[in-house]
Amino acid sequence: LARRAEPCKARVSGGHLRRSRDAGAPDASAMASPATPATTSWTAQATVTASLTAFLYEGFTYNAVFLGRILPGLGKEDQVTPLLVVFNAIWGLALWSYLRVSWADPGAVPEEWHEFVRRVGVALPIAPGMKEWQPGKATMCRHCTRARPERAHHCALCGVCILRLDHHCPWINNCVGFCNHKYFLLTCFYALLACVVAFVTAVPELVIVTQRLRSAVHGSLYDSELEPSDEIAFVVFGALAVFISMFLTPLLYFQLKLAVNNRTTIEDNYNNMTNPFDKGTSFSNLEQIFGKFGPDWLLPIKSWRPLLDGISFPSSAERLGFDERPLTAANGALSEQEDLRQNGFAGARSNNWARAYGDGYPKLTGEALWRAHYHIIEPVYNPAEIRKPSTIDYMLGCMQIDCEGNQRAVPV
Repeated sequence: LARRAEPCKARVSGGHLRRSRDAGAPDASAMASPATPATTSWTAQATVTASLTAFLYEGFTYNAVFLGRILPGLGKEDQVTPLLVVFNAIWGLALWSYLRVSWADPGAVPEEWHEFVRRVGVALPIAPGMKEWQPGKATMCRHCTRARPERAHHCALCGVCILRLDHHCPWINNCVGFCNHKYFLLTCFYALLACVVAFVTAVPELVIVTQRLRSAVHGSLYDSELEPSDEIAFVVFGALAVFISMFLTPLLYFQLKLAVNNRTTIEDNYNNMTNPFDKGTSFSNLEQIFGKFGPDWLLPIKSWRPLLDGISFPSSAERLGFDERPLTAANGALSEQEDLRQNGFAGARSNNWARAYGDGYPKLTGEALWRAHYHIIEPVYNPAEIRKPSTIDYMLGCMQIDCEGNQRAVPV
């Protein structure tokens, strides 16, 4: 039918969000201001540098100082191997997730959507962007002056509209949107877990080293195989682990609370209606971010079985049968009159949603799904309603003449 949507085709180069030129999309920097804050601000580069430095310092100090010198120096060589495996597995996943969320496209509105908007024209209802829930409505971005899908918002720092935008994070110098929200949650989780594991496993040694340093400050001498620089680096490591944990704990709690309720940071301020995108259970809401449950939930990779394309999101009104607007014949759906005769008014509305999202019907994808979800109703002329032009039509200039001089039928 139509090409399947690929909302995650954009790429980030040096912190600058750019759409793929292979898709024929314009460079996003052309739509942004000449000096994009996300790429030129020294504060953004400083926060990213600080984040990476913290990751690398924690990993190096735990392996080289704690496992390589402190534990052997205290006669605990048997603990080195298991702690090495456990910590580095978690720390590696945290670093991997951080790099993915930093460099992945957050979900710039794809060119396929803009082609779809141009193709359907006025058949697509477009509403002005409001700070409220607008389920099933394409909205107009006042910055890009282009129509965008529901739940998409404009990022002033990146200069483009992002699908299901959550927020722009300075610590990764990137937006958190539909395509990298999973990576962001995994980064927070694994980074917090790595700090907790590192601190808990090193607490006894931190106490010993701290006491030695206090004694050295007060002039007491003690025999130790450790260099003072190693001990100081180890104490800084423990303090940094505690600080990062205190920072990540409320952040992860807040983000998970939003995720299990199918909200974003922006949408958390909406109160014009109950959340129309809430699937009813925390697990179902998480599936819209992580895809169908599987081992890929634990890895910062694209979902093996994604449920959504970022362009359309099933709302509670559609699931409960509150949307009476039918699909079009182009989507293989029954007409409104046929569906009403066969299923009744409520049945017609419920079946329209089922056809769109695959409940007992072949699941629609790509443009067919967009036409169903955004209620594209194109005019269809009935041949029985076509009449010959009258004298009045001729006098008013409404009569159409073909190339051979014959009159054409004019639809009413």
